[in-house]
Amino acid sequence: MHVRHPAFGVASPTVSEIRARCDLDARRLWDAAGSLAGWRVAQEEALAAAPYGGPHPEAGAIEPGDLARAIVALHPELLGPTVSGAPLDRAHAIWRQRIAGASDLPLTYSWGRRWAAHEAAGASVDAGVLLRSLPDRTLWTLSALDPRCAEGLMTARETYCALFDQLGARGHVGVAVEPAWLEREPDAVWRERLVDGPGFAIIGEACSGRRALIRQLRRLAPQTRGVNVDNWHGGGLPDLRYRARPDAVPASIAPGLVCAWTRVPDDPQLLRYAAEMALDPDAAFQLILVTTGAAWARLREVAPDLARWRVVPMPPLTDDELLPIWLCQRPYVEDVLGERIDLGRLLPLAPDRLRRLLARIDPHDLTIPEHGHAVRLREGLAELLCERSRATRRQLREHPALAAVDAGLSGDGSR
Repeated sequence: MHVRHPAFGVASPTVSEIRARCDLDARRLWDAAGSLAGWRVAQEEALAAAPYGGPHPEAGAIEPGDLARAIVALHPELLGPTVSGAPLDRAHAIWRQRIAGASDLPLTYSWGRRWAAHEAAGASVDAGVLLRSLPDRTLWTLSALDPRCAEGLMTARETYCALFDQLGARGHVGVAVEPAWLEREPDAVWRERLVDGPGFAIIGEACSGRRALIRQLRRLAPQTRGVNVDNWHGGGLPDLRYRARPDAVPASIAPGLVCAWTRVPDDPQLLRYAAEMALDPDAAFQLILVTTGAAWARLREVAPDLARWRVVPMPPLTDDELLPIWLCQRPYVEDVLGERIDLGRLLPLAPDRLRRLLARIDPHDLTIPEHGHAVRLREGLAELLCERSRATRRQLREHPALAAVDAGLSGDGSR
């Protein structure tokens, strides 16, 4: 069982390890985050004494929201000009006065795994790195400080996009943690397909691993070729050398690139145009499509040139593959929801429940986060998140291969 992920077998850094890598400004922010976490935990413990259901399971740790409050308290200018005015001023005054002594709290599990996935061990940490460590749900919270949202001049999504663009322009936005990859065919097979022919079509039903494979293209393609997955941005007018005439052509359909679509657009002219370019040997362009068998037949009717594409079938998952594939979703699900979903929670579930829950995990374009996706994911996995039963140690020992994958994705025993 070969699993690939940047954080596989990598231990989560500790609070003190990250602090030791910080420059002066970053260390001041990091210490303030720990102090504000201590204040928050004290409040949550007081609430837990009352009949309010108790704190979150990871409440006794430093979380991304604590760092966000520290940035608002000490360096709000890092957020850019759109986050300013009365809402920010109030938050700045409140959180600045609550910074006190240091705390000895650890990192939350999910944030630690995000650090392990995105930041090289030992690399220096400045304020930009701290901003990149914030998951998408924290950026949404910060964007609410934009006064245009409170005044009804912009929607929550518009103010979030404004903050995202400002931070992204400085390289201070960290993308979501991707799912792990369970290798079902050797990498060499896929690299051969990426250098041969106009492209290929990956055909299979939902939950067969088609889109997980597409996300590996950036790793598998030659470094000399740009890979775009569901990228509809930019572009311009079509090249007049080709017969098809779409109204506009995304920048991802251009010579020398690899374009992959997990959702084929409802635009026959654009589909025909992309197929023509892929068949032009001078363009060195490849088109890779992800679809079902029935949809593939319709696409070939719309663009007859697609009959020359190689078809790569993705067989449905067997019951034995369900748990390994589910474990591979852990890094993504844990980063989006901020909760640990390990083998102990998954092993007691019957195959039909695993299939049903797996179908509700649909990693979107990981370069453009969307708050609504996190809400839908939490709702879709509600029955798992509320599940109380856990596998016993004896049951876990009966599945050593799964336990090894689970430990590698958790970073357990990696020190």
